[in-house]
Amino acid sequence: MPIEKLAMDATFDAARFAAAAVKDTWSVLDAAAEKPAPSRYLGAKAVQAIQGVTDQAQKIAGAAVQAAN
Repeated sequence: MPIEKLAMDATFDAARFAAAAVKDTWSVLDAAAEKPAPSRYLGAKAVQAIQGVTDQAQKIAGAAVQAAN
């Protein structure tokens, strides 16, 4: 295979790869932009549970804040 053919194929392959990467990235960003925020359909307790904030952790944090004051 001549070197010119390899260079031309490499250029086209790079362009296809870049186009596919941009398309995939755009798709993810577009889906994220259209998705409502969790706070729109979940309650505050559910959001805190997902974030790992439990009632017990809130009590401990509140006690620590009060003790510091």
